[in-house]
Amino acid sequence: MKHEVMKVFTAYRDALEKGDFAGAFATMSDTVVWHMGGESSLSGTIIGKQALGERLGEFAKRSGGTFKVMTNWAASNECFVAASVVSVAEKGSDKLNDPGIDLFKIENGKIQEVWTFAEQQSAEDKFWG
Repeated sequence: MKHEVMKVFTAYRDALEKGDFAGAFATMSDTVVWHMGGESSLSGTIIGKQALGERLGEFAKRSGGTFKVMTNWAASNECFVAASVVSVAEKGSDKLNDPGIDLFKIENGKIQEVWTFAEQQSAEDKFWG
């Protein structure tokens, strides 16, 4: 199971790094549940690929297309993958460069649920509004 879980995560990560959003979304369940940490207007729980796509589109819009999540490393345990990530974006002269952890639950060959944790959550909340 460990190798299958990491295979799904790696496909997601590789697609995301290339800007291949269709490829990244192909690794997710249609009913994916995404828990975005924090208190900003973009925080909260998003259910389903369509709603997630709309929310991620708002991140892109607010950052003028500069929003990216880069993975430093990832490790798995049973159906979970913990990924050390850095979220970066720019809005005018404001810059976001925030390390964090994303926790993925992967079952049946698809990402089922994700929780995001930012090291500097209050700075992210302020950045996204």
